[in-house]
Amino acid sequence: MNINITREDFERYCPSAVMPDDVVYNRISAYFDDGIRLAQRIVGPGVSDDVETLRLATRVAVLEAYNLAIPHLDLVLTENGFGVVSNQNVAPASRDRVLRLAQQVRDSRDDAVDDLIDALRGKEQWREHAIAIGAFASLVWNAKRQLPVMGVTDAHRTKMTELRPRIDAAEELLKQYMSEDLHLEMRMALLAGNLSADQTTLLHKALLFIGAYLDGNQKMAHWHMAQIIEFLERRLDTFETYKTSSAHQANTFTPYSNKKDDPCYFFG
Repeated sequence: MNINITREDFERYCPSAVMPDDVVYNRISAYFDDGIRLAQRIVGPGVSDDVETLRLATRVAVLEAYNLAIPHLDLVLTENGFGVVSNQNVAPASRDRVLRLAQQVRDSRDDAVDDLIDALRGKEQWREHAIAIGAFASLVWNAKRQLPVMGVTDAHRTKMTELRPRIDAAEELLKQYMSEDLHLEMRMALLAGNLSADQTTLLHKALLFIGAYLDGNQKMAHWHMAQIIEFLERRLDTFETYKTSSAHQANTFTPYSNKKDDPCYFFG
């Protein structure tokens, strides 16, 4: 994918850097290659350069470049936004203001990545790439949409990455009780963007369980897991993968309950 960042692109996605001259654009252009590499790594090879995909990829590239540049710029707050200090007579913006700007840009970059991945999963040629399989190695793939369901207020990919080890631990429990095959089936349906109504309901229940796990709420995690199992048992003909699994056999052999050595007790 060929991404060329114009000043118009830069100012569209970074309104805080809009200035009457091109000083800011020129200073940050040194980081454009790094931003473009991130976008191209997400898109991967062979994906058609349609207008919408190129727009979303350019947005990711611009915001990542701005994110990388901010720590290396002497910024000044003007009535129109932030500019680069170019002489000794202008006082730089306060550290707190710059940190807030940096956080805002990171959050915008994260949301842009979510939106790009969401658009790409509709493309068959993208779904064949390893980057796509990696993006959907978990049921939790979109921070902006899914973290609020889980009760996480900082709903951005940076936070999702921070929580990833604990999310993975919760999903290991899900695999134990819903089966690894159904977990994979759900992830592939997410990747293809064709979740059924029942799969959508199951995903919502799974996110609630993961949220309780992250919160360390043992009682609610147990309750949500029981709700997942009950839902699956009432829809065996819909979830054929679960119906033929050892997880179904285990769940019906003994009612689900916490045991002394049950990993559900350990919430990190």
